[in-house]
Amino acid sequence: MLSPLDALQKFRDEMVMDRRKLVDQQESIQNVQAEIEAIDCAIADEMAIIRHSASKDA
Repeated sequence: MLSPLDALQKFRDEMVMDRRKLVDQQESIQNVQAEIEAIDCAIADEMAIIRHSASKDA
């Protein structure tokens, strides 16, 4: 059985690890958001190229 001090230290360590996991998840979410925005820009660029090509052909 853990002493009260050991139990508190263990609890603290678990909380620190949980916080680190949350930070990692947040960074991952931000990276995914940046990737989505990059894809949105690529789609807009492709649509502009298609429109420009279509207007030349008309």
